[in-house]
Amino acid sequence: MKSDRAEEMHEQAPALDIRIGGFRLTVQRMPVRLLTVLMTCGGSALAAWFTSR
Repeated sequence: MKSDRAEEMHEQAPALDIRIGGFRLTVQRMPVRLLTVLMTCGGSALAAWFTSR
């Protein structure tokens, strides 16, 4: 009985769950390094575009 309860405690809801028609994307943990790189590049691109106007 304890092992079932321990397994339930370790299970987490997915960080991201996208369902579109027959397509399903489930992300258990957010890839922090990838998000950091994308946000840094996106912020730099936005700043370059905004300051060049």
